[in-house]
Order: sequence, then structure tokens, then C-alpha cells
Amino acid sequence: STVKKPAQVKSLRAKNVKKKKAVLTWKKVSGAKGYQVQYSLKKKFPSKKTKKKTTSKRKFTIKKLTKKKTYYFRVRAYKKVNGKKVYGKWSKAAKVKIRR
Repeated sequence: STVKKPAQVKSLRAKNVKKKKAVLTWKKVSGAKGYQVQYSLKKKFPSKKTKKKTTSKRKFTIKKLTKKKTYYFRVRAYKKVNGKKVYGKWSKAAKVKIRR
């Protein structure tokens, strides 16, 4: 039997709110146990230059970013199946310039 993956995360938004911080928000994916957030200075998310974080919330703050750089963010939902994480597709990337 094939496992049904969580739906793709929609409406990802990224904002530079305070010093060197970006706040991400997205729409809830039904049945998701949590989300994996990925961010990079490169549009293509190369593995060496990419960081990953996991959260169970729909709003996520990333701190300690570099000023005057543009970051790209994407999110995917996951659910647990027999103790393993099953991931959905990555969202469309959101980009934000860290101004302050």
C-alpha cells in the first residue's frame, strides 16, 4: 500500500520584521504532524548552503540572518507513518531581503 503524502504547503510568506529576523507564515496542511523549514542564500537550495529547521507551528521566526542579503525560504509538511516521517512537496519559495 502506498502512503499518502501530506499536501503541498500553500501561501508561504516571509517578512523581515526586526533586526536580522525573518518571520514565515503559511496555511495549515490537514493531517500534518509538523513542518520542515528550509532556507538558503541561493535560489536553488544547494545542500551545502542550506539550513533546515522543524516546527509544529504555522508561524516560524528565523534569527541571526545577515543584513543586506536576500534569503530564500521554503516549507514542507510531514506526517508520521509507522514512526517514520513522510514529507510532502516543498512549497514555492518565498524570498526576503534582510534590510535591518
